[in-house]
Amino acid sequence: MKIRLFIVAFAFTGGCFYPPQQKPPAPNRTAITVNIAYDLALDAVQTVVRENTYRVITNNPNDGMIEAQQIGGFTLADADCGMVRGIGGKIKTEPDPDASVVYDFHIKPQNEHASTIDVEATFAAPLHVPLHPISDVQCVSRGAQEARLLGQIRQQALLEHRAVEHVDLRKSAQ
Repeated sequence: MKIRLFIVAFAFTGGCFYPPQQKPPAPNRTAITVNIAYDLALDAVQTVVRENTYRVITNNPNDGMIEAQQIGGFTLADADCGMVRGIGGKIKTEPDPDASVVYDFHIKPQNEHASTIDVEATFAAPLHVPLHPISDVQCVSRGAQEARLLGQIRQQALLEHRAVEHVDLRKSAQ
């Protein structure tokens, strides 16, 4: 009898996972327009990716796409990973240090002097639910990292310019 009671009590203390309820950020929060040509906008994004020491997965300048990965975890301020129910009730799922983020940057020319840049973040984390095997969960972005990266790109875009060769017109006229 005691063994059955223990098994029933143990079953009720096992965990359940509740997926994230947060909606992804709206497109107007994940895109900016910069007043530089497409090739300079692409350079600005590549510089920001390099400065953040992300690992480049895909770099396709013909399609205006850069995919980069950040390894080393993220915080609950960055993404909603859902909730786990255990003995103490429901608690927010804390991202594991082995979690990663993949950023998809899309650069599109608007005209010859302006470009649109948007970034989409995909957060993935190992999920540890009591009495269940470890699984992978897709967390929903809160938009904080996208806003930070777009701010860095906007600042870098101000620094981008074409190299201009100095030509002395006086010498060429002689």
